Amino acid sequence: MLLQYFIFIYFKYIVLILTLSAFYANGVVFWKFFYDSDLGKGGAIGISFAIFPLSILTLVLLSLTLGLAIKWTVIGDFKRFQSKGLMSVDSWKVFRWLIANQLIHTVSTPILPLIDEFWLTAAFWKMMGAKIGTNTRIDPDVLLFEVDLLEIGDNCRIEEEATLLCHRFNDGGLKLERIVIPSNSYIQNRAVIFPGSEVSEEHVTMLPLT
Repeated sequence: MLLQYFIFIYFKYIVLILTLSAFYANGVVFWKFFYDSDLGKGGAIGISFAIFPLSILTLVLLSLTLGLAIKWTVIGDFKRFQSKGLMSVDSWKVFRWLIANQLIHTVSTPILPLIDEFWLTAAFWKMMGAKIGTNTRIDPDVLLFEVDLLEIGDNCRIEEEATLLCHRFNDGGLKLERIVIPSNSYIQNRAVIFPGSEVSEEHVTMLPLT
């Protein structure tokens, strides 16, 4: 537990440094043009304002790349963990699972809503290993766990703060199970889908908070 604490604390500092660096770089550009050019205050502000989206985009790309690197370095494919069946909570595998989930969501939870685009959210989780169909829209604050075990069909809609949970604790251990959501499904806000759930028909709607 102490190792987990230190890893998590240091990682939060890394994320904080990345975030501050984006704003610091923008500030450096402002002062450089303000003092080292003939543009004056108005021109420096204009240039700084113009490149601010580039700073944010760089922050987003670096943060999401960091999340991908953590997932594929610490875990690889969650399907390998699923094949282990029930894993003891004191095992090295469960420790890796815990660290990976904590770090991935620490870096992705604030970043995806920053851009708030369905295509970016879907692209990120696809790169993380999820199977997501075409024209499926997922809000950036939806909580997805163990996405290698997640299969979502075409033309689905998953609204804000819904949770798709591919793990459960029982009998003193951790077990991973897949979730299958067919095409044309509608998962409304704050609905929760538990591990092992496979929706059998299309055009199914889960109401909020169900």
